[in-house]
Amino acid sequence: MKIILILSLLLSLFSCSNQVIPEEREIYVVTVADDFYNYNGNGRKLENVVTDQAALIMQFQTMGDIHIRSYVAQDGKRYTSSTPFYVPVDKNNNELDRNDHENFKSFMYKPKDGEVESGWTIYDVMDYLGSLVLGENDLLVFSYSGHGEKKNGSLMTNASSSSSKWDSLSPEDLLSHISTLGGKKLIILDSCYSGIYIPSSPLSTSDVFSEEEKEDRWLGKSYPKAMKDALFSKKDKYPYSDIWILSSTGRGQEASDSLDGGDGPYQLSYGAFTYYLLKAMGYDTDRNEGVQREERLTVYGIYSYVRKHFPDYETQIQTPRVSNGGLDLVLR
Repeated sequence: MKIILILSLLLSLFSCSNQVIPEEREIYVVTVADDFYNYNGNGRKLENVVTDQAALIMQFQTMGDIHIRSYVAQDGKRYTSSTPFYVPVDKNNNELDRNDHENFKSFMYKPKDGEVESGWTIYDVMDYLGSLVLGENDLLVFSYSGHGEKKNGSLMTNASSSSSKWDSLSPEDLLSHISTLGGKKLIILDSCYSGIYIPSSPLSTSDVFSEEEKEDRWLGKSYPKAMKDALFSKKDKYPYSDIWILSSTGRGQEASDSLDGGDGPYQLSYGAFTYYLLKAMGYDTDRNEGVQREERLTVYGIYSYVRKHFPDYETQIQTPRVSNGGLDLVLR
């Protein structure tokens, strides 16, 4: 009982959840979506990554003025935008007059008049991240929706619109690059094998939720012991205290580009992980639109929601994970 009281006190003293969000905080949202259109002719196109990107941006925009940089590879064309515009379409890419139209299939990136392709690569994305100057109170959100390499979880993007080859960015390169930036950083990965980005620690969960764990909701009765183990473990500490990661899978698992048999009319339009991530953030998945919320939103709160609601059968395929150093990160 004493150790639980001590841990509760430590949490109340040190948890970011108890901090007031700085009024001068700047939020930077950088998103990457690559549908791998006609990759090498082998049909590996991802149907929902652009919709995932659009919805995340729409929900983050409800948090106020944010800095956006969107990289999208869609149907063989590649664009970069700080003011991305997405339209709802049906299965034949015909534009719809509203987001909750019964024939809604996805969001499609719509270039503005005169906009030309940028031909971006993943290295251009890293160069842009390196150009950002973040203050200690600022927040960077980096979101990636696309393929992940089986051998090491590297992020995979087509080398160019016409290439049958791909570029890859390893977890080590991504984390070391982002760790040099200031402020707080959140990385969201909806890609196969992304669990490899989550370092092993006493606060990491297994790759498959048991019924007991799912009912525990991770932040329930098991959390004090996990917190104690993390604080007093002799193992190496999580090296990136200012980086939080939400991944769609455990190690060695594949991510589902859609989820059949879910709890909403448009669940087939989103990646399985991103669908529940969006719901946790307050996005209206029944109307496909961002919703401004007032309640506090934290990384662990998002993870707890995803873990609670993620279908049991789907966790046998992919099990979302979270990295942590024992503290939380307030997003709103």
